[in-house]
Amino acid sequence: MFMLLSMVLIPIFRPKNAETVWSIAGVVYALFIVANSILVCFVTNVWPYFWYSMLLSFAYLVVAGLVVMAYLKLAGTQGSNESGMVFVVIMYHPVALLVMIFLRWAYSKLA
Repeated sequence: MFMLLSMVLIPIFRPKNAETVWSIAGVVYALFIVANSILVCFVTNVWPYFWYSMLLSFAYLVVAGLVVMAYLKLAGTQGSNESGMVFVVIMYHPVALLVMIFLRWAYSKLA
């Protein structure tokens, strides 16, 4: 769903440079992280969901990289094409999920 959102938003915003294209994809990826962090509170099997989420996160990064690079070539967008660093936020994905899993566990022990 988030990959489709990225593919729809990039042409809608018609970015003028490569940095903006990468930023749009990065913001959608951050929304993916937030959604996964919230949804982990409602699943019954936490650890399979955690690993599945990590797999989807990696797949999103690979596909987003390919889609953004293809868009930049097709649209002839100017820029250094080095703004993929916005995806450094990937290191926060497992941390966010683990914090939410801990909070869920703590709540279950206190309640």
